[in-house]
Amino acid sequence: MSRRIATWPVIAVLATVALVACGGDDPTSTAASATAVPATSPPASSTLTAESEQNIFAKVAPADKVLDDANIYDTTIGGSISLSKIDEESSVKRHTITIDGKVLPYVARAGHLVAYRGTGTNKTPEAAIFYTSYTRDALPKENRPVTFLWNGGPGSASIWLHMGSWGPKRLKSDAPIMADDTKQPDSFPFDDNAISLLDQSDIVFVDPPGTGLSTAISPLNNGDMWGTDSDAKVVADFITSYVNKYNRQSSPKYLYGESYGGIRTPIVANLLEQAGTSGYAPDPSGKPAQVLAGLILNSPLVDYNTSCNMTRIFKNDYGVSCEGYIPSYAMTADYFKLSTKRGTRTQEQYLVELRALARTFQTTFRTYFSATGEPNGKWKAYASSTDGQALLSQIADRTGIPASTLTDAFNYDPWSYQNDLIPGYLLGRYDARMKVPVTNSFAADSYIDVAFLNQLKTYFPDFVNYKYQSRYEPINSATIDNWTWWRTGSQSYYPQSITDIQAVLTANPNAKLLILHGYEDIATPGFQTELDLEGVNLSDRIPVKWFEGGHMIYNTEASRAPLKQAIDSYYRSAARVADGSLL
Repeated sequence: MSRRIATWPVIAVLATVALVACGGDDPTSTAASATAVPATSPPASSTLTAESEQNIFAKVAPADKVLDDANIYDTTIGGSISLSKIDEESSVKRHTITIDGKVLPYVARAGHLVAYRGTGTNKTPEAAIFYTSYTRDALPKENRPVTFLWNGGPGSASIWLHMGSWGPKRLKSDAPIMADDTKQPDSFPFDDNAISLLDQSDIVFVDPPGTGLSTAISPLNNGDMWGTDSDAKVVADFITSYVNKYNRQSSPKYLYGESYGGIRTPIVANLLEQAGTSGYAPDPSGKPAQVLAGLILNSPLVDYNTSCNMTRIFKNDYGVSCEGYIPSYAMTADYFKLSTKRGTRTQEQYLVELRALARTFQTTFRTYFSATGEPNGKWKAYASSTDGQALLSQIADRTGIPASTLTDAFNYDPWSYQNDLIPGYLLGRYDARMKVPVTNSFAADSYIDVAFLNQLKTYFPDFVNYKYQSRYEPINSATIDNWTWWRTGSQSYYPQSITDIQAVLTANPNAKLLILHGYEDIATPGFQTELDLEGVNLSDRIPVKWFEGGHMIYNTEASRAPLKQAIDSYYRSAARVADGSLL
């Protein structure tokens, strides 16, 4: 199996320029559609220039096509659909995006592909997976990366990344701003995305079974794929189907997962590496096939067993230390001006101090608390000592948690922090800068939900040419309630993906990884990820980048440009590894 990746003559030029605007149903797009001819293969990379991309696109890209999908996709635990009802053709709509004054065309598609278990005569259908893709079809596929993106949950569709992050259009919610903290908005400004990933990669948003418009193929049902191992397997199988459908065998391939995606994404990556190119159809171009170039984890959870938040939710276990949350608590208190300890330092500079304090917290917890989180006989003496009082004061002065509270509940979980920090208000878990009255009918984490779903309903038919009758399922609570957490061969009931990251890097040492975290995320805090990587000596191998914001960092306007710079640098670095210049 070859991992050689050709150089990127076009991408190297385009990657350094900034995306300044994108067009919707503009005259250029309409005219191109009217003169469309049957699609042919893009020319070799040596003949393609940025100036010629529009002309090539007009010759090779498919014409606009409306897909009116009459199917009803049942996302319940017993839901399924007959294979005979699935049409694997997609909708098509041509658009343009302007980068550095150059008009670059792309195709928006939406539809279903069948994920198959096995290959050849042994393959059986698992699920009809709904996806939305944005591809620059004039670029040679062996040079053009394709990135597969999904949210987490488990039980979440890709609507949040799709509508908020890196597609050609995005909803501007600008967390943590809330126009009215007692009312969920019906809509947000729907803007051309000035920092879409389309300058770096084609992008494919994926909904796992039971979410969005994805469902199992009978005789299987959705519940058969609601588990850590089975979920990752069907997502990996979808990627193989997509690769074969659109002849992306030779393309550099990236995975981008958010939240529970920190579990799913490395497992999918490991499955893809194990399978190699065995599931690929022959590539018509004859170019060498590639398996995986890298993965990006956005606000990930990589080990349920080390997170005090998750162990308390699922196992009623108070014996896991919450030191991973201390820096995020402190950044939240700083935001609300409940602490003055940051002073004039940047968040990055302040984080150095907070990491050190969190490590002291961890050492103290291990010394004075039992395996079940109960204080031992020496705790009260230590807590009242000069050293103990100094430590409690340091934590209190930075996190806003009173020292008296810490004396009784030193190992302070995020649920308590949400409820107690500001009397009368409940903070968000995803973004602790957001707060709503405790009497509210919705949580801070749900502030964007109504608007995102409302605007998705018109976005698909208007921008992607996809019409549908079924209900799009953004968050399926039944999924997590019926999830099989245990992984085959695991010693723990609750999953981790650290071993999969290690396996991917062993199989493919050139794979590039990047982890992104928000300072005020108290659902999956960044320092806990750093601790998890340290535990297996991966902290020097995998960069963890921090940004102002919460779980969905890209919803914070001030962080969007720095985020894009980090991701651009990641793609450029991966390209240099691929062409050998960094090896």
